[in-house]
Amino acid sequence: MRIREASAQAGYLIVVAVGVALVGLPLAVVRFEWGYACVVLALVAAAVVAGRTFRGRAESDDARPWWKMTTSRRNSIVLGILFALQGISAVATASDSPSPAVVIAGGVVLLAVAALYANSAIRIRLGASTPVA
Repeated sequence: MRIREASAQAGYLIVVAVGVALVGLPLAVVRFEWGYACVVLALVAAAVVAGRTFRGRAESDDARPWWKMTTSRRNSIVLGILFALQGISAVATASDSPSPAVVIAGGVVLLAVAALYANSAIRIRLGASTPVA
């Protein structure tokens, strides 16, 4: 399944955001660690699913290379920055949370996703056939 239409992609993101809020927030009320872990895992899963299913207008339906997270370099940069800001914010404010270790772990996971988007942007810029060491 490939999602090409911008409205369908936006709909997917809205469903993810609402779903994360409806599940993660009540879990966080019951136990902070459960809710936080659920939200981080849902964000990572949503990024992976979007990276595998979202396609640009001119992009083929063939499987993408493992490293390619988006159609364009610009999209990879924007999403990389978004995940990096989330990760940095989590790590920077972890001491204010009920469970600093869980928040730091979540922040590190979000920074890893940001690194995947940065890698995607670099490799798109260099060209698909250029190996990156």
